[in-house]
Amino acid sequence: MWDADEVRERIRVMAEAGPECRDFSARRHRWVLAPPVPEAVVACFEREHHFELPASYRSFLTAVSRGGAGPAYGLYEFGSKSWLDRQEDLDLLSVPFPHTEPFLPSPEQPVCAEHKPGEEDFSPCWFTGSLVIAEIGCGSFYRLVVTGPGRGQVWTDDLGCGHALSPGPDFRDWYTQWLTRTR
Repeated sequence: MWDADEVRERIRVMAEAGPECRDFSARRHRWVLAPPVPEAVVACFEREHHFELPASYRSFLTAVSRGGAGPAYGLYEFGSKSWLDRQEDLDLLSVPFPHTEPFLPSPEQPVCAEHKPGEEDFSPCWFTGSLVIAEIGCGSFYRLVVTGPGRGQVWTDDLGCGHALSPGPDFRDWYTQWLTRTR
């Protein structure tokens, strides 16, 4: 699914075009890709949490990189402390992501049966079935949907800034758009 050499070459070209890391997205990742994750580690994570990662992200992790250079501040490194610190509740990954269209909390509409409307206040029930994969900044993140109808999509989580949780493309398209953007 991924040509790791092609991805690395494109990032090398991007790094040459901005070696001082003045680019917003390069300040943290510095155009570096971490090594891939061994297949056995990914499989163990999936078994432990009772779901399978979407194919485009899973193959990126095992063939290209566990994280680093990518959109915004770059991809969190799969399994790292900073990655784990951003996840709401790994035990909820097998619970389908509850959204299929943009979501803004509402005092009239509950997201789950456990909370009354307006009680949720950034509850993990808003984010079930998704992983935070990158930080945009200012309390905003990119989330990968791992279970439910939007499985494989990268959503923009701007709830911390008072904006919506919004759907986006499949992980492969999302990352490829970043790789091929015009400077």
